[in-house]
Amino acid sequence: MSDNHLPSVAYFSMEYGLHSDFKMYAGGLGILAGDYIKGAQDIGAPIIPIGLKWKQGYTDQKIDADGNPYDSYHNYVYDFLEDTGVKVTVKVRKTDVVCKVWKTDHFGNRPLYLLDTDIPENSDAWITGQLYGWFGEERIAQEIVLGIGGVKAMRALGIPIDVYHFNEGHAALAAIELIREKMSGGSTFEEAWKATREEVVFTTHTPIKEGNETHPLDRLEYMGAFNGLTRA
Repeated sequence: MSDNHLPSVAYFSMEYGLHSDFKMYAGGLGILAGDYIKGAQDIGAPIIPIGLKWKQGYTDQKIDADGNPYDSYHNYVYDFLEDTGVKVTVKVRKTDVVCKVWKTDHFGNRPLYLLDTDIPENSDAWITGQLYGWFGEERIAQEIVLGIGGVKAMRALGIPIDVYHFNEGHAALAAIELIREKMSGGSTFEEAWKATREEVVFTTHTPIKEGNETHPLDRLEYMGAFNGLTRA
C-alpha cells in the first residue's frame, strides 16, 4: 500500500440506520453504522459497507385497545435496491445456503451491499427474515452469512480490501473466512491467524459482557461456524 493510498475498508455491521422507512436497524448500533457510511460518502472515504437484507427488519411495536404493547412484523419490498447479479454460497448445518447480493446508495451513503437468503434456491430463507431473531441457531446462521458470506461477496464483486472493520462481534466469522483463505493458499494456521489479526479492526459501542454475545462451542460447530477449521 503506497503512502498516498487510503486503505480500502470493508465495514461489516448487522444493522444500518439510513432512514426510518428502510427497516434495516433496531437502535443505536444501526444509527451509528448508518451515520458512519453517510459520513464516509461525504468525505469520499473508501469504505465498503456490508450487511444483511432483512425481510421483516426489527419489530414495529403497537399498542392494543387495552393499552398493552405487542410486536408486529411486515414483509418489506424496497424498489431502490439494485441487483448486483452476484450470489455467493455459505454452509449452514452442512447445507449450502445461497446469498444474493443487493446494493443501494439511495440515502446519501456509501454503496451498501446487503446479503439476502430469501430467494428460491434456499429452504433456509428464514436466516435473513428478522433482525435479532429469537433463537441461538438463527443468530449463528445470520453471523455466518454476514461474516463468511460478506468476505465471499467482496471477492465475487472484485472489490479489493485492505482492512476489515467489524462493528461489534456479529461479523467475527469473517476473520475465520480470512484464515481459511490463507490456509487454502498454503499458509499454516499460525501464519494465517497472525496475518489476519493485522488486517482486522474491531469496535464496540457496548464494551461490557452483558452487551455482547456468546455461543456454546458445540452449537457453533454444529452450525458450521468453524468453517473448515477444527475445534483445536
